[in-house]
Amino acid sequence: MLTIIGTGHVFKIGEAVSFLTRQCWPDAVCVELDDLRYHAITGDKEALREDLIAKGIDPDASKEERMKNASPVYRQSAKYQERVSKDNRSSAGADMVAAIGAAKSVDAEIFRIDLDAQETMEKMWNEMSGGERFRYKMSGIADNLFKKRRVNKTQADYSKDQAAYIENMRKKYPTLVRVLIDERNEHMAKEIIRVCSAHRNVVAVVGDGHVDGLLKLLPSDLEVRAVRLAEIMDDKRLKELKTEFWESPEQ
Repeated sequence: MLTIIGTGHVFKIGEAVSFLTRQCWPDAVCVELDDLRYHAITGDKEALREDLIAKGIDPDASKEERMKNASPVYRQSAKYQERVSKDNRSSAGADMVAAIGAAKSVDAEIFRIDLDAQETMEKMWNEMSGGERFRYKMSGIADNLFKKRRVNKTQADYSKDQAAYIENMRKKYPTLVRVLIDERNEHMAKEIIRVCSAHRNVVAVVGDGHVDGLLKLLPSDLEVRAVRLAEIMDDKRLKELKTEFWESPEQ
């Protein structure tokens, strides 16, 4: 059994993610993180130091100094997530922190299933056309101007029809969708299939924009249940979900 929980990295949904993950009683939990982000988010200083050395980054440099050496597009993305998370009274990646904590509480094995974030963002930028780069920059300016109102509108538009929203994004930002969504979906689907082959009951916690793509890539004979971000963000539906998960027999 595989349960996919679609999340939003900038929203205050940690409690819900933790509850739903624990109530599945998984023996394995997959999280949308690479090694470096995982070790940074869990505070594993020794492992993080090894990750940084392997990437040729000074492990003794401060987080601020390391960010200065990251690509501009990665820095912009990180700052955006931090700002929007703060606007939502949360912290960037709180959904992943919740999933990891829940996994540890039920003694589930944790798997990092994402590609390297910095390398992925740099690849996206390098492969973008001039026009797509311009649209991306202008979108960033609009994000800064309208802030939380723009985020809320984006979430509302996305919730109406997730698949249509992604396809509209594909027309405007073909490289972004291919690199940040399609290619990562392919990688994460392979990792999830590998984990499911060795574990009876698996939970995968990923950004909701990946859920539809993952469902298409997973084998048809795999039993899959998906919980979407729109459900988690809706108080009434979340209450119903909690009841459903609480009353479900142990997987």
